Amino acid sequence: MQQATFFKRLEKAYPLTQQTQRYGKKQFPKDVEETIALADQIAQNAFVFTLRWDMEKTSKPVRFPNTIDWLYQPGDDPEFIFAFNRMRFWVTLGQAYVLTGNETYAKAFVSQAESWIHTVKRDDPASANAWRTIEAGIRMENWMKAIRYFQGSPALTDDFLDLFSQSMRVHMRFIMGVWNSFNMLSNWGVLANHGLFMASTLLPQDEETTKATAEAIRRLWEELSMQVYDDGVQWEQSAMYHNEVLHDYLDVLWVAKKLGVPLPQAFTNRVHKMAQAAAAWQKPDGTEPLSGDSDRIDQRDLMEKAAVIFSDPALRAKGEAHLCFDAFWEVGLAGERSYQKLPQASAHTLLTILSDAGQVYYQKNGTYLRFKAGTLGAGHGHADQLHLDLFAQGEDILVDAGRYTYVPKPDRYVFKDDAAHNLVTVDGKNSYVCQDSWSYSKMSKAYGLKWNEKNGLCLFQAGHLGYYQDGVFISRSVIVLSPTRFVIVDRLYGDKPHTMEAHFHFHPRGTVETNPNRFHYTGKKANVWFSAINAEQLTLSDSRYSERYNEEQPNKAVTAMRHIGRFGSIITVVAIGTPAEIHKVPVKSTFKGTVFSDDQVEAVSVDGTIVVASHYEWGSPTDSFQVDGHVGWGQCVVFRPGDTNIGTVLEY
Repeated sequence: MQQATFFKRLEKAYPLTQQTQRYGKKQFPKDVEETIALADQIAQNAFVFTLRWDMEKTSKPVRFPNTIDWLYQPGDDPEFIFAFNRMRFWVTLGQAYVLTGNETYAKAFVSQAESWIHTVKRDDPASANAWRTIEAGIRMENWMKAIRYFQGSPALTDDFLDLFSQSMRVHMRFIMGVWNSFNMLSNWGVLANHGLFMASTLLPQDEETTKATAEAIRRLWEELSMQVYDDGVQWEQSAMYHNEVLHDYLDVLWVAKKLGVPLPQAFTNRVHKMAQAAAAWQKPDGTEPLSGDSDRIDQRDLMEKAAVIFSDPALRAKGEAHLCFDAFWEVGLAGERSYQKLPQASAHTLLTILSDAGQVYYQKNGTYLRFKAGTLGAGHGHADQLHLDLFAQGEDILVDAGRYTYVPKPDRYVFKDDAAHNLVTVDGKNSYVCQDSWSYSKMSKAYGLKWNEKNGLCLFQAGHLGYYQDGVFISRSVIVLSPTRFVIVDRLYGDKPHTMEAHFHFHPRGTVETNPNRFHYTGKKANVWFSAINAEQLTLSDSRYSERYNEEQPNKAVTAMRHIGRFGSIITVVAIGTPAEIHKVPVKSTFKGTVFSDDQVEAVSVDGTIVVASHYEWGSPTDSFQVDGHVGWGQCVVFRPGDTNIGTVLEY
C-alpha cells in the first residue's frame, strides 16, 4: 500500500506541518528534550512507563539487548505486560521523529512493529496477556496515532504498510467479536471500542471499516449512556479511569468532526458533561484526586483538549495559558489558535455538586475540599464513604492513600480499606471488606447527601450503612465558615457502646505534631491546626501513601478516638494559616429554660463565629435555642459576630 493512500484520512484528522516542528521546539524545550531522550532509549529497546497517562507506571527501564520479549513479566505483577503491549512509547518515537527528522526513530518503529506482529499472535494461547480487549483497543489508538508521525519516512515501505494494515484489521475483527454486559459497563469496553472506532475511521475505507465504524459508535453510545451518570461522572468512581474514558470520547468527537462522521447531539452533550465533572474535581495544582484506583496526574491536558472541542471558556480556565505539550500533539496548531481565542470564565459558586456520583467540591482562594458519599464504583472503588480531601496554601494536606498495586495481596487491601481514608470507623472494623483485588464480600450504601450554600457559608453532609449489621449509623457534616476555617461533625448512632475512630491522613511532605485534643500539620508552605474538641485520645501513627502505581512513601496519620454509649460525636475544627480560638458553647432551650445535652445539640465558637449543630430533633413543643446571646432555630445554624438572632440557617 502506498503512503498517499494509507495516510489520506490520518492527514485530515491530524494534520502535521513544518510549523508543528518549529512551534513544538520553541514552545516546549524541556518536553522536547525529555521526549528525545526517552525516544533514544526506546530505539535501543529499553522501555519505562513514566508518561503522564501511563496507567501503571514503572521507574526502571527494562532492556532487551537482542530480541524483544513482548510477554516479559518482571516480578509478580502482570501489569508490565499490559502496559508494554499498549505501545504508547511508539507515539513518543513518532514525536521525536517529527521534532528531529532522525530516521533512527522510524526504523526502530518499523522494526519493533514487525517484531510484535510476527511473534504475538491473536490465536496463540501464550499471547493471552497481550490480547486482552483493553490492550487491543489501546493499541489501535496508539498505533494509528504513532504511525501518522512517520509519514514520508522511507522506512515505511509498501510491504510494511500492508502488514500494519492487516494487523489493524485483525484487531478490528477481534473487538467486533466481543460484546457483552461486562464491556457495556466497564471502562474496558470503552477503551476497546474507542480503538475500534479509531482504526476503522482512520484506515483506508472499505465495506469492513464502514461496518466497524457504525458498530463502534453504537457500542460507544450504549456505554456512554450506561456508564456515565447524568452529572457526568463515570460510575467506577476513579478519577483516573474517568479521565481515560473521557480521553477516548474526546478522540471520537475530534476524529468524527474532522472526517465528517455523524454523531448524535446527545452523545456530544454527555461527553461535555464528563469534561465538566473532571473540571469540578481538579485541584488547584491541576491534578486529579486520588479517588478510587487513581494516580496523582496533572489532568490539564484533557481540560485544554476539551476546551477546544467544546469551545468552553469554563474548561479553558482549568488549563494553562497555552496548550501543554500533550494537548498540543492532540489538536495541533489550529487547536492552539482556537484555545487562545477562548476567554477564561471564573467560578461563581463555592460548591460544585455531582449528586449522582455523591461527590461534593468546595473551592475558594486556593482551598479545596472533596467529599465522597456515593456508590462504591466496583473493583476500582475504595472504601471511602464520607472521605474528605483537603488542599490549601498550594499543597495537599489531607490525602487519600492512593492505590499502589493491583496484585491480590495485603498491600492491595491496605490501600483500599476504610482506615486508609479520612473518615470514621467503628470498633476498628471496615465498612467494606475486600474479597479479592476487585470484589467485596461486605459493602455499604450512602444515604442522605445534602448541601447548602448561603451567605458565603457552606454545609454538606451524608451518612452510610456500612455498620448497620452492628446496629450503627454513621454520619458526617462539614460546615465551611471560610477558606481557612471549617468544622467537621462526625456522629455515631447505635444501640450499645462502641468505639468511634476519626482518621486523618497527611501528605508525606509535611510533619505532624499532636497535643491533647489538637494536632498540627506543617507542610512545605501550609500550616494547619486541627482541634478534635471532644475526642478522648489522639494517636499519631505511621501510614502509607502512593501517588503512582508501584510507588509508595511513608506518611503520618492521626486517629481521634472516643468511647460512646448509644450516641456520640467527634467535632473537629480545622484552621488553615493561623490557629483559631475555639471553645464549646452551651445551648439552652428557650421554652424549657434548660441546657441541651451534647447528645441533642452542640455548639462551638471558632474565632467568635458560633456553629450550632443538632444531632436529634429538639424543637418540641414550640421551642427555639439560645446560644451566647443569640436566639435561633434550625438543625445547623451559624452566627457570625454582629449577626442578628436568626443567624444563617444551613439546615432547617
